[in-house]
Amino acid sequence: MMSIVNGPSASGSTADAGASPSLPVRIRRPGREAVRRRLLDAALQAFAEFGFENASLDQVAAAAGLTKGAVYSNFAGKDDLFFAMMSDQVMRRVEAVQAVLAANPVDAQPRQTLQDVGRVLTEAFTEQRDWQLVYLDFWRRAIRDDEVRARFVAHRKVLRGAIADRVEQVLDGAPTPGGFTVDDVVTVVLALSNGLVIEQYVAPEFVSDGLFGRVLDRLSD
Repeated sequence: MMSIVNGPSASGSTADAGASPSLPVRIRRPGREAVRRRLLDAALQAFAEFGFENASLDQVAAAAGLTKGAVYSNFAGKDDLFFAMMSDQVMRRVEAVQAVLAANPVDAQPRQTLQDVGRVLTEAFTEQRDWQLVYLDFWRRAIRDDEVRARFVAHRKVLRGAIADRVEQVLDGAPTPGGFTVDDVVTVVLALSNGLVIEQYVAPEFVSDGLFGRVLDRLSD
């Protein structure tokens, strides 16, 4: 008959009884910026796969491996996610162009530099197909809804200002090429980028290599 032992178990030792309990393992939670990055990447995935209108915040949270509460603690909703995504995408391209200009200033080899800028921007919209699909999806929504359009235009103005600042830094006081204003240059670059995206996704054989750069070069004549 088994007896109940008051005290240390028969299999344990006196050393076990006096040993300090092991400390719980602490799991380091990702920082706020890391969480935002995960949510933006997940939103891009969900919006591209299901369409902006059809995608849900539950799908975004699941793709990020986070809770829906994590989404709302960082973003007000799907529109807020989109605008943060747009800022992120545009500034990445601005930084890529800056890197080209830093390595090869326009006044040194203008033709080659502009062709390199065109190449970098072409690579950006070629590689970021999901983003371009999401952008066009949201743009279609914005032109049909005055309230959404107003917010879209406001965000675009901020981004246009950031691009214009970079253009003015490149010019460094020199007049803009071809008699264009800085706003003209920004508009043409954005229009070329968005237009070539549409043409390339529909019929890539008609978008020849270096087309973007060659157009930029002609604008500087």
